[in-house]
Amino acid sequence: MTTVSSNTAATATAAAKAKTAAAKAMRQKNNENTAKFLALGMAGIIVLFVIFHWTRMFYKHYGTRQSRSSSVLKFPVAFTRSSRRILIQKVPGFISAGHALVFLGYFATCLSISFVNLDWMTLNDLAKRLGWVAVSNLAFIIFLSLRNTPLAFLTAYSYERLNVLHQVAGYSTIAFAIAHAVVYTVSWSKLDNLHELLYTVQIFGMTAGFAMLAMLGSSLLLRKLQYETFLIIHILMSILILITVGMHRPDMTKKTLVIITFAASIWVVDRILRFVKFTVYSVGNAATITPLLHGGTRIVLRKTPIGAVPGTHCFLWIPGIRATESHPFTIISTNPLEFVVAAYDGFTRDLHEQALKTPGQALKASIDGPYGSMPDFTAFDKVIFIAGGSGASFTCGAAMETLRKLGDPTATTIEFIWAVREQETIEWFTKELEQLHASPLVNLHIHNTCLSPPSTVRKSSLSPKEKEESSTSELSLSPKASEDVDIEKEQTSASSSLYSSLPINQGRPDIAAIITDIVSKADSYDRIAVAVCGPDGMVQVARKTVAKNIWIDGPSLELHCEQFGW
Repeated sequence: MTTVSSNTAATATAAAKAKTAAAKAMRQKNNENTAKFLALGMAGIIVLFVIFHWTRMFYKHYGTRQSRSSSVLKFPVAFTRSSRRILIQKVPGFISAGHALVFLGYFATCLSISFVNLDWMTLNDLAKRLGWVAVSNLAFIIFLSLRNTPLAFLTAYSYERLNVLHQVAGYSTIAFAIAHAVVYTVSWSKLDNLHELLYTVQIFGMTAGFAMLAMLGSSLLLRKLQYETFLIIHILMSILILITVGMHRPDMTKKTLVIITFAASIWVVDRILRFVKFTVYSVGNAATITPLLHGGTRIVLRKTPIGAVPGTHCFLWIPGIRATESHPFTIISTNPLEFVVAAYDGFTRDLHEQALKTPGQALKASIDGPYGSMPDFTAFDKVIFIAGGSGASFTCGAAMETLRKLGDPTATTIEFIWAVREQETIEWFTKELEQLHASPLVNLHIHNTCLSPPSTVRKSSLSPKEKEESSTSELSLSPKASEDVDIEKEQTSASSSLYSSLPINQGRPDIAAIITDIVSKADSYDRIAVAVCGPDGMVQVARKTVAKNIWIDGPSLELHCEQFGW
């Protein structure tokens, strides 16, 4: 009898263990599916963008004027234009309604995978699931941060255009990680198991959590004020998070380490590619720097990277200015590779000061790039380039490249609008503006928004006291300061004829009226591109105006925005 009872107890124990093991295996499978479903959800959104991009590319390049009015394409064109009229408009908190829709799709995916197929009898299951969502998002934000992203080719969205989603996904990852830690702590507290927090694997997890908080703090406090400091913290914390999360769940069979290994691998590969580019383009390369009026600096390099196109950008490294930093600048010309940079603070300020000290000096340099995506403006009947201030680096380069590709006069026309505060800044792009003004394809409109006469000294960068002193005691300038002023005076004299020959209007351009007027005079089968680079206000006016002028039976409108900052 005792033997029978013993066998029954053993059988019951074995059955209980088997049931527990089965439940644990099911939870593990459901958690692994969480990562798969997030990957599939994001892949689905990417596929939609790929299809949309390549369908429009095919239509632009191979669609004739007759095919644009075809009855077969009437519904797809009507649907696309009606959608774009809504999606490109600005909405509160987002760049556009299209961005908001993508974010909603992302959030809906994250929330749905967080709370399905859960055992609500225990908080541990919820805590594990939140951890899996955080780890899966960690791989996603690493993917979005890649400079050498495959999405640049597949969707025409380069890394800088993905940066907004990268930030949102990053904040979401931190939120899920915090929720993961809080729910686990509450659960262990109820079960009187708080001693588990002292286990080595849990300490690694807490280290990763504090690293995320450090990253969050630097993003909120330093990103706008001290970008270089923020970037260093960001990189170091990213490395620490990948290592400690891997040590937090070191069992490869549990698949968490597989996700971390994948994320770390693509990050390392991207870094290697960037290092290789810097190394290759550093051999025999040098940057010749020349000071320009009002804090501008012209940079000309000996080597041009493969695939460089005016309007895209490269990361420039000049160790003689700052050995540990590289900064992105828009390419204005590729033969030779040329940048025009406005001096603000940090690297650009030091660069301009060095150019004033030794104009024409050649400094050791290298580049990483090119990056960014550019539409083929030659595929359009009318192109409207709009720039504010130093945004002309983009529009001048893109307009010159468009003219070069067009070759002999064609039906394509270009409207070039540039709003500039200081008239001296016009000298930065003397060569490009003269060629644009001479072309029969270009209507050039330069607007000087500051009514004060040109000055030879950049007093806007001085304090009120310094401005007063500079205006009353120019004769007491030091030899070095006098030399700097002489350089700028020479440039002012050399460019005086440029001011008189170019059509310069006083006051701000009415961008909305210009775009609306051009669209209203276009034929219904015309293709019009609006490319804008400047302050947020200017970009938003262009975006809103383009959205209002997209009509089902009107000309095709394309908007390309390049904005200041990151």
